[in-house]
Amino acid sequence: MTADFAGFVGIDWSGARGPRQPGIQLAEARPGHHAPRTILADDGRHWGRDTVHDWLIARADAAGVAGTGPVLVGIDFAFAHPFVDAGAYYPGLAGSPPDAAALWGFVEQRCQTDPHLYGGAMFAASEVGDYYLSPKNHGAPHYRSRRRRTELAARASARAPSPTFKAIGADNVATGSMAGMRLIHALKAALGRRLAVWPFDRVDGAGAPSLAMVLVEIFPSYYFHRVGMNPAKNAAADPGFMSAALAAYGSEGVGADFAPRGSDADEADAIISAAALRWFAGKAGCWEAPPDAAKEGWIFGVPAKT
Repeated sequence: MTADFAGFVGIDWSGARGPRQPGIQLAEARPGHHAPRTILADDGRHWGRDTVHDWLIARADAAGVAGTGPVLVGIDFAFAHPFVDAGAYYPGLAGSPPDAAALWGFVEQRCQTDPHLYGGAMFAASEVGDYYLSPKNHGAPHYRSRRRRTELAARASARAPSPTFKAIGADNVATGSMAGMRLIHALKAALGRRLAVWPFDRVDGAGAPSLAMVLVEIFPSYYFHRVGMNPAKNAAADPGFMSAALAAYGSEGVGADFAPRGSDADEADAIISAAALRWFAGKAGCWEAPPDAAKEGWIFGVPAKT
């Protein structure tokens, strides 16, 4: 990616039901070395998926008007399900989506009656519910602990998220990812060619000058573990810990009074992600992903394994 980014936005995401989620946190890093700044919700309290959607569109519009270059946005959810291991997102399902864009539309079609981009309807959908390990389907007959290639690579270099079909427990990935796929579908409809979703879309060469926003998948815990720091038990709430982690990504630290919002120091996840996005974006190798990523996506910053 040769374009200069005007900003680097890290978003700690949530798939929880309801109009607002305390766990959603946003932070933006600007070019340079200053610590990322937290972006407060419009009500001064909590973001919701709808307000994140609206904010992203407004941010893309502002970038286009200012002509300052696109914004790089990282969001913490799986952009697609595993595909390569079984040759399909939903093995054995007639009409299983053939690619990521079709998967996003597939999810939206089954969840469109739920407000606030909630994605839980997928777990009760007649044709795919049995693929998800969910609160009402602990014995899901088609559930498998499948892994995307990027998750295997992340595990080899630091830490990996849980399987994308897992919708129970503290490490539930599926609920947030279903909501996130609805978000991508909506952003694509609103922004068209001004939005690139990496690595599914080209972010360089032909068409790149028209981009206002580039969206990438992130995994905040990976960014901590990658530099030898474990954020478990709210360790990232400690200013010294957080500043040391930020320094590993070429960023200034937080103040001595740093007290991250969110029950699980979610604000810290957004901040470290924004700093990591800025650090990785200038490294050519981080824009390279193996061919499998065209179906499954890739966590930004994880070394490609070919």
